[in-house]
Amino acid sequence: MFKLNPNRTYNYPVKVNIFDGDQEHQGEFTATFKVLPNSGLRELMANPADRSLLDSVLVGVNGVEVAGDDGNPLTGEALLTALKDDPAVAVAIGAAYSESITKKNQGRS
Repeated sequence: MFKLNPNRTYNYPVKVNIFDGDQEHQGEFTATFKVLPNSGLRELMANPADRSLLDSVLVGVNGVEVAGDDGNPLTGEALLTALKDDPAVAVAIGAAYSESITKKNQGRS
């Protein structure tokens, strides 16, 4: 019998290219995503002002550091908020999530 865990999470790499002036910085970190059920996606699409896709699916990160105003590394929700607030990083996380959903649901050959 196939058993489905409707509250599953998984890790997936996120590749980021950031431009700072004339310098390009490339990096990679790991995001932990929560599988968003179709009902959650429909609700999100019906009320997009209430919450973003990243707010709904990004539950953790590893291998990335963002300094807070005091110079110390951010942790927990503050770190996730800082990553979602950066346009380049948010697009990279969103692309990684979309790619992961597509790849993870393809059969292995």
